Amino acid sequence: MIDLKSWVKPTSLKVKWALAAGSAIFLAFFLFSFFQYHAINKWMLDEEENNFSRVLDEITVFFKQRGPNVKLQDIYESRDLMKQIAEKDQTIRILDRQGKQALEIRGENEPAFYIPFQPVRDKTVNLIESDGKKVLIGHSPIVSRQFNGYVEIIQPLNRYENIMKNLFWMMSITGIAALLLSALLGYLMARSFIRPLNKLSEAMRSIERNGFQRRVETTNAHDEISELSQIFNKMMSEIEKSFRQQQQFVEDASHELRTPIQVLEGHLALLNRWGKKDPTILEESLQVSLEELDRVKRLVGELLELSRADRELTDYENARVDLEEVSTKIIRDFAFLHEDYRFELVNELKNSEDAFMLKRHLEQILVILLDNAVKYSESHTMVKVRLFGQEDRLVLEVKDEGIGIPEEDLQKVFDRFYRVDKARSREKGGYGLGLAIASKLIFNYGGTIEASNNQPTGTIIRVSLKKAMEHTNEV
Repeated sequence: MIDLKSWVKPTSLKVKWALAAGSAIFLAFFLFSFFQYHAINKWMLDEEENNFSRVLDEITVFFKQRGPNVKLQDIYESRDLMKQIAEKDQTIRILDRQGKQALEIRGENEPAFYIPFQPVRDKTVNLIESDGKKVLIGHSPIVSRQFNGYVEIIQPLNRYENIMKNLFWMMSITGIAALLLSALLGYLMARSFIRPLNKLSEAMRSIERNGFQRRVETTNAHDEISELSQIFNKMMSEIEKSFRQQQQFVEDASHELRTPIQVLEGHLALLNRWGKKDPTILEESLQVSLEELDRVKRLVGELLELSRADRELTDYENARVDLEEVSTKIIRDFAFLHEDYRFELVNELKNSEDAFMLKRHLEQILVILLDNAVKYSESHTMVKVRLFGQEDRLVLEVKDEGIGIPEEDLQKVFDRFYRVDKARSREKGGYGLGLAIASKLIFNYGGTIEASNNQPTGTIIRVSLKKAMEHTNEV
């Protein structure tokens, strides 16, 4: 058994499938044939016994109809009639009360069977084995005034044994043929079924060598393998997209860090050459270096925040927040910090419903959206926050009257390091990570975020969140 397992384990899936299919079909055929063989065996034995018993009854009845004065001479004279009643292969004997043979009827080529005699009172039929052959033997008493004895019939079941032997070999040969045919068909079917898996394996090896561009050819089979191919292609598209995003992220991060590092390097070199003795150069270089260092610090902080948003697991048990309460607090803080801007909160929610999100994450998202609204708007303009319901969602909308976003850039503003007005973003200290962080946090909760242009000028950022369910209050 261990050797068989060790041989099967490294074998191709096609061979395993063929073996499994062949074995399953052969087992089913074997069980069917086994029960069928034994059913036919019992049916044929019953038929042989019924025919045998009928002949014995006919002979017994014949002697009874001759009356109570049956003589031995009458038995001799009925020889031809008993030959007509007897079946082929049957031997009929008439015995006296001591078991001595008075008359025997059998074919010329039939072998003689001598069975030890035992007196009987009623008709008996027994199945015995003699020299490896099944034999039916029956006795029935003959009672009259002139002769008392027995009718004995012996029948070897040659026809039954020949039929059963032929049936056994026919079933065996058919079973072997079914095993080979099912194994062959299983192999051919397995080769057809596994062809998509081979293509999938080939695509994986190609991706390993050449990158993420290769895809698996999909079919309309609507089976598990076709579904697997579609899932694989979708997964590879996501991986390729993620890889390109990460590649772009590294390139953008390197680009953003290069400028402050070069500035720091230049001023440190300047200090090393002349700044030690010149207080003016020393003070100016130190001030610029501190500013650039602060820029690097803020950039690294935003990168860490974005990385944290990518991998953070949401605490679903406590993910419940009041939109109006948080919006009121954040707007009040921004109104205090930016007195030259006007802030307004419009709450159109009819019922007090909570959103599916942690409070600290909603606060972070609102800070990002309002901070962008302030950065890209002129003083004394309006920033409006609107809360309303939309089917089974709660919507938070931030409108500003700033410079707006070009139509072709509306979908790009949520990408990492993307900035519409790069010069103004640098001036305001932006790195294009705020909306990327907000969109990632919203996505973690199954929400959506989209941007559109406000009329006549400005931008609208619309955040759609799920409603908090009752089970989120359970601990």
